[in-house]
Amino acid sequence: MYTPYILMTLLTIIAFLIVLLLRNQHKIIAGIGFVSWISLSLYFVIEYIVIQATTASYNFLEQPMSDLGVTSCGTNTYSLAPYEICSPYHLLMNWTFTVTGIVIFFGAIALHQFWPDNKKTRIATLLLVIFGLSYNISGIIPADINFLWHTFGSIPGMIVQIPALILISIAIRKVKPKLAIFTFISTIVTTCSLIFLFYQPPFISLPGGLLQRILYGSIYFWMAITAVVLWRNINFERSGR
Repeated sequence: MYTPYILMTLLTIIAFLIVLLLRNQHKIIAGIGFVSWISLSLYFVIEYIVIQATTASYNFLEQPMSDLGVTSCGTNTYSLAPYEICSPYHLLMNWTFTVTGIVIFFGAIALHQFWPDNKKTRIATLLLVIFGLSYNISGIIPADINFLWHTFGSIPGMIVQIPALILISIAIRKVKPKLAIFTFISTIVTTCSLIFLFYQPPFISLPGGLLQRILYGSIYFWMAITAVVLWRNINFERSGR
C-alpha cells in the first residue's frame, strides 16, 4: 500500500536535485520551467475525472480537495470528516497532488532567471518552492493516513504564495508593469479566498470547497499565464534581433 507513496517521495527528491543541478543551464531549464507551469492548467481536468469516479456523494463546492485523495472508504475516515468518502481514483489524485507540487517548485527555480536578481525575487522563489513542497506533501501523506502531518504539511501552501506574489509584483513593476498588475490582482484573489476560507462573515455561508479551489486555482492560473508571457517575451526578443 505504501509503495506508491515511497515512489512519490523519491520522485520529489530526484526532481529537486535535477532542478538544482540544472539551475545554471538557463536555456535548457527555461523550457522545462515554462512547460511545468503551463501544465498546471491540467490540474482541474484530472480532478474532474477523479470526482466523476467517486462512489460516495462528493460536493466540490463544500468538500476539500484532500477528500479525493483519501485511501479508504467510509465515514470518519479522518478528523473533521464525519461524512462518507469513497474515492476509487485516490491514487491518481495523490499522484496529481505530488506532481503538481513538483512542477510548481521546478518552475519556480527554473524561471527565477527572468526576474530581476535581487533579495525580493530570491525570497519569492524560495516561498514558491515551499508552496510546491507543501502541496507535494498533501499527496505523499493522505489525510486518512496521517491527518496531523497532512495538515501541517499543507498549511504553508495556503499562505506563502501571498508574500511571494507581493514581492514579485514589487520587483517587476518597472520592467514588466502589465505582468506586475496581473500578479497583484492574483494576490488579491488568493488572499481574499484564504480570509473567507478561515473566517466566514456573519450570516453568510461561503462554500469551503470552492474557496479552497479559488485559493489554489488563482495561483495555478497566474503561473500558467506568467509562463506564457515570459515565453512569448523570449520569442519576441529573438525575432527582433
